[in-house]
Amino acid sequence: MKITSGEYKGRCLKVAKSGIRPTKSIVRSAIFNVIGERVIDATVIDIFAGTGAIGIEALSRGAKFCVFIEKNPQTLLKNVERLNLWEKVRIIKQDFRPGLKKLKGMEFDIAFIDPPYRKEYLSEVLRLLHFLCIIKKGGLVVAEYSAFLPQSFPDGYCLLKTKKYGDTIVSFLELKE
Repeated sequence: MKITSGEYKGRCLKVAKSGIRPTKSIVRSAIFNVIGERVIDATVIDIFAGTGAIGIEALSRGAKFCVFIEKNPQTLLKNVERLNLWEKVRIIKQDFRPGLKKLKGMEFDIAFIDPPYRKEYLSEVLRLLHFLCIIKKGGLVVAEYSAFLPQSFPDGYCLLKTKKYGDTIVSFLELKE
């Protein structure tokens, strides 16, 4: 798997042999085409980070800092090491619930959420982000989920756009002012 654009374009990322479903490069490219220049100088959070591909792609495209939340970060750690990103990242090795609570008081411009497919974590994560005030007002949330698990979004979010890529759906939400 390779970074699709920016400073690290073409650099290879390590992929776990099992247990992680990384976002395909075509979907990552499409996500960042929608986000555009909002990523430049942004602080981002990558929840259910897996390999770190989304957060690393954001850093490659100009984000200034990324927090990764991942319970099993072995592959993520190798990718951060491979690209020497230690000064631009913080890795929280925990479940998303206590991981997000550690970030209370911080604010992010963009949140990427890619929970395990067929798990109903998305609404819970969105509620936690809102309750803990982790996303800046007007901040962007990019949620990736299975087309086989329809989602509804809690109050406080405005759905900007939804795109479908095979059995993957990506929704772009903005935190209401």
